[in-house]
Amino acid sequence: MRIGILGGGRVGSALAATWRERGHDVSVSSRDTVAETAGPVDVVVLALPARAVAEALAAAGPLDGKVLVDATNNVSGGPGGLEIAALAPGARYVKAFNTVFATFMHETPPERPASLVLCGDDDGAKGITAELVRDLGFEPVDVGGSDQTPLVEALAHLVIRLAYTQGRGFFVYRFEPR
Repeated sequence: MRIGILGGGRVGSALAATWRERGHDVSVSSRDTVAETAGPVDVVVLALPARAVAEALAAAGPLDGKVLVDATNNVSGGPGGLEIAALAPGARYVKAFNTVFATFMHETPPERPASLVLCGDDDGAKGITAELVRDLGFEPVDVGGSDQTPLVEALAHLVIRLAYTQGRGFFVYRFEPR
Protein backbone atom coordinates (compact mmCIF):
# COMPACT_ATOMS: atom_id res chain seq x y z
CA MET A 1 0.00 0.00 0.00
CA ARG A 2 1.19 3.53 -0.71
CA ILE A 3 1.05 5.64 2.44
CA GLY A 4 1.91 9.31 2.88
CA ILE A 5 2.48 10.49 6.43
CA LEU A 6 2.14 14.20 7.09
CA GLY A 7 4.44 14.76 10.06
CA GLY A 8 7.76 13.15 10.80
CA GLY A 9 7.81 13.40 14.58
CA ARG A 10 7.61 10.47 17.00
CA VAL A 11 4.27 9.15 15.74
CA GLY A 12 4.96 9.62 12.04
CA SER A 13 8.45 8.13 12.27
CA ALA A 14 7.31 5.11 14.27
CA LEU A 15 4.41 4.39 11.91
CA ALA A 16 6.67 4.78 8.87
CA ALA A 17 9.34 2.44 10.24
CA THR A 18 6.88 -0.33 11.07
CA TRP A 19 4.87 -0.09 7.87
CA ARG A 20 8.03 -0.12 5.76
CA GLU A 21 9.11 -3.29 7.58
CA ARG A 22 5.72 -4.78 6.63
CA GLY A 23 6.31 -4.00 2.94
CA HIS A 24 4.34 -0.80 2.48
CA ASP A 25 5.61 2.08 0.32
CA VAL A 26 5.75 4.92 2.86
CA SER A 27 6.78 8.54 2.45
CA VAL A 28 6.99 11.10 5.24
CA SER A 29 6.56 14.81 4.58
CA SER A 30 8.49 17.77 5.74
CA ARG A 31 6.74 21.14 5.82
CA ASP A 32 7.92 21.74 2.27
CA THR A 33 6.87 18.38 0.78
CA VAL A 34 3.26 17.97 1.91
CA ALA A 35 1.74 18.06 -1.60
CA GLU A 36 4.35 15.65 -2.97
CA THR A 37 3.77 13.26 -0.06
CA ALA A 38 -0.03 13.33 -0.23
CA GLY A 39 -0.40 13.30 -4.01
CA PRO A 40 0.53 9.81 -5.24
CA VAL A 41 -0.68 7.71 -2.27
CA ASP A 42 -3.76 5.69 -1.29
CA VAL A 43 -3.66 6.60 2.41
CA VAL A 44 -2.75 9.94 4.00
CA VAL A 45 -1.98 9.87 7.73
CA LEU A 46 -2.11 13.07 9.79
CA ALA A 47 0.63 12.66 12.40
CA LEU A 48 1.26 16.24 13.38
CA PRO A 49 0.05 18.69 16.00
CA ALA A 50 -3.64 19.53 15.58
CA ARG A 51 -2.79 23.22 15.28
CA ALA A 52 -0.83 22.43 12.06
CA VAL A 53 -3.57 20.37 10.38
CA ALA A 54 -5.44 23.10 8.51
CA GLU A 55 -2.25 24.41 6.91
CA ALA A 56 -1.07 20.89 6.04
CA LEU A 57 -4.39 19.90 4.47
CA ALA A 58 -4.47 23.12 2.45
CA ALA A 59 -0.94 22.37 1.20
CA ALA A 60 -1.86 18.74 0.43
CA GLY A 61 -4.48 19.73 -2.11
CA PRO A 62 -7.59 17.68 -2.86
CA LEU A 63 -7.68 14.27 -1.18
CA ASP A 64 -10.78 13.06 -3.01
CA GLY A 65 -11.19 9.31 -2.66
CA LYS A 66 -8.10 8.87 -0.47
CA VAL A 67 -8.26 7.35 2.99
CA LEU A 68 -7.44 10.12 5.48
CA VAL A 69 -6.36 8.71 8.83
CA ASP A 70 -6.39 11.26 11.63
CA ALA A 71 -3.85 10.36 14.32
CA THR A 72 -3.85 13.82 15.89
CA ASN A 73 -4.55 14.72 19.50
CA ASN A 74 -5.81 18.21 20.11
CA VAL A 75 -3.79 18.98 23.23
CA SER A 76 -2.48 22.41 22.26
CA GLY A 77 -5.18 24.00 20.13
CA GLY A 78 -6.43 23.39 16.63
CA PRO A 79 -9.38 21.59 15.13
CA GLY A 80 -10.88 18.40 16.53
CA GLY A 81 -11.49 15.31 14.45
CA LEU A 82 -14.88 16.23 13.04
CA GLU A 83 -13.54 19.65 12.03
CA ILE A 84 -10.54 17.95 10.42
CA ALA A 85 -12.85 15.69 8.41
CA ALA A 86 -14.70 18.79 7.18
CA LEU A 87 -11.40 20.31 5.97
CA ALA A 88 -10.99 17.40 3.52
CA PRO A 89 -14.57 16.79 2.33
CA GLY A 90 -13.67 14.38 -0.48
CA ALA A 91 -11.46 12.18 1.70
CA ARG A 92 -12.57 8.95 3.39
CA TYR A 93 -11.97 9.99 7.02
CA VAL A 94 -10.97 7.57 9.81
CA LYS A 95 -9.90 8.50 13.35
CA ALA A 96 -7.20 6.09 14.57
CA PHE A 97 -3.74 5.71 16.13
CA ASN A 98 -4.24 8.60 18.57
CA THR A 99 -4.96 6.45 21.64
CA VAL A 100 -1.65 4.53 21.62
CA PHE A 101 1.74 5.94 22.55
CA ALA A 102 4.25 6.30 19.71
CA THR A 103 6.78 4.06 21.41
CA PHE A 104 4.45 1.07 20.87
CA MET A 105 3.88 1.84 17.21
CA HIS A 106 7.28 0.43 16.37
CA GLU A 107 8.00 -1.72 19.40
CA THR A 108 4.66 -3.36 20.09
CA PRO A 109 4.59 -5.36 23.32
CA PRO A 110 5.16 -9.05 22.45
CA GLU A 111 2.13 -10.39 24.33
CA ARG A 112 -1.19 -11.03 22.61
CA PRO A 113 -2.26 -7.94 20.66
CA ALA A 114 -3.28 -4.83 22.54
CA SER A 115 -6.35 -2.99 21.26
CA LEU A 116 -6.43 0.12 19.12
CA VAL A 117 -9.75 1.88 18.53
CA LEU A 118 -10.82 3.49 15.27
CA CYS A 119 -13.97 5.05 13.86
CA GLY A 120 -15.31 6.49 10.63
CA ASP A 121 -18.26 6.40 8.25
CA ASP A 122 -16.62 4.61 5.29
CA ASP A 123 -16.43 0.85 5.85
CA GLY A 124 -13.83 0.39 3.11
CA ALA A 125 -11.59 3.07 4.63
CA LYS A 126 -11.98 1.49 8.08
CA GLY A 127 -11.04 -1.89 6.60
CA ILE A 128 -7.85 -0.46 5.12
CA THR A 129 -7.07 1.26 8.42
CA ALA A 130 -7.75 -1.97 10.33
CA GLU A 131 -5.19 -3.71 8.13
CA LEU A 132 -2.64 -1.03 8.99
CA VAL A 133 -3.50 -1.43 12.69
CA ARG A 134 -2.83 -5.19 12.42
CA ASP A 135 0.47 -4.47 10.64
CA LEU A 136 1.51 -2.60 13.80
CA GLY A 137 0.70 -5.66 15.91
CA PHE A 138 -2.53 -4.35 17.42
CA GLU A 139 -6.10 -5.61 17.38
CA PRO A 140 -8.33 -3.09 15.59
CA VAL A 141 -11.52 -2.25 17.47
CA ASP A 142 -14.11 -0.48 15.30
CA VAL A 143 -16.20 1.67 17.64
CA GLY A 144 -18.56 3.01 14.98
CA GLY A 145 -19.10 5.97 12.71
CA SER A 146 -17.52 9.40 12.68
CA ASP A 147 -20.01 10.48 15.32
CA GLN A 148 -17.82 8.47 17.75
CA THR A 149 -14.77 10.65 17.01
CA PRO A 150 -15.25 12.83 20.11
CA LEU A 151 -15.29 9.70 22.29
CA VAL A 152 -12.10 8.35 20.68
CA GLU A 153 -10.50 11.74 21.29
CA ALA A 154 -11.70 11.69 24.91
CA LEU A 155 -10.14 8.24 25.36
CA ALA A 156 -6.85 9.62 24.05
CA HIS A 157 -7.00 12.50 26.53
CA LEU A 158 -7.67 10.04 29.35
CA VAL A 159 -4.75 7.82 28.29
CA ILE A 160 -2.45 10.86 28.11
CA ARG A 161 -3.62 12.08 31.50
CA LEU A 162 -3.06 8.70 33.14
CA ALA A 163 0.42 8.46 31.66
CA TYR A 164 1.67 11.93 32.45
CA THR A 165 -0.28 13.54 35.27
CA GLN A 166 -0.86 10.38 37.27
CA GLY A 167 2.60 8.97 36.60
CA ARG A 168 1.47 5.67 35.07
CA GLY A 169 3.92 5.98 32.19
CA PHE A 170 3.38 4.58 28.73
CA PHE A 171 0.96 1.66 28.50
CA VAL A 172 -1.32 -0.15 26.09
CA TYR A 173 -4.92 -1.19 26.64
CA ARG A 174 -6.80 -4.35 25.71
CA PHE A 175 -10.49 -5.06 25.35
CA GLU A 176 -11.12 -8.72 26.09
CA PRO A 177 -13.73 -10.60 24.09
CA ARG A 178 -16.87 -11.64 25.90
